[in-house]
Amino acid sequence: MLNPNKDEPECFVAFKVKNNPHSYQDDCNDHDLRLCLREALIKEQKYQCFYCEKKIINDTSKVHIDHIKQRNFYHKLECTYENMALSCNAKLHCAKYKDNQETWDDNKFLQIVSNNPELQENPSDFFIYRANGELSVKHSLSANEKARAVNTIKYLNLNHKDLVSTRANIFLQLEMYKNFDYKID
Repeated sequence: MLNPNKDEPECFVAFKVKNNPHSYQDDCNDHDLRLCLREALIKEQKYQCFYCEKKIINDTSKVHIDHIKQRNFYHKLECTYENMALSCNAKLHCAKYKDNQETWDDNKFLQIVSNNPELQENPSDFFIYRANGELSVKHSLSANEKARAVNTIKYLNLNHKDLVSTRANIFLQLEMYKNFDYKID
């Protein structure tokens, strides 16, 4: 998982000042605004899905703007940029999979979006990518942190067989490059 977005684009700031939106679906149903948000998110996320980190392209049929904490349950976060992420359109993992699960709960999952910046957690502090392609939790975490990290992986189905296979192939390719003395960062 990527770390949460932080740099709210000027187009969204200006839109919120002018329109004072309360409902993303109703008040932000503006093609140019959503295009601007999509472009900002894809650049900030470096052309990767927020959840699985697979490469994505800025094509409306391939990605969508997801609300990390579901907007139908977290109304105050509907028009909050920090609660938005660009996600791939995979049905068996990431945002579409998440939206068919229970409601996001900070006591059960990582606190990726928080009104209090002190409580916001960065996923990179919790996860390790293994050479076999699996995403696992760091051993140095407390029992509560481990449980919430494991729950987050399951909640988003981040160890779906397709994701694991893709990651394992990437690790194999990196290992081959390393064996040929190519510089790998």
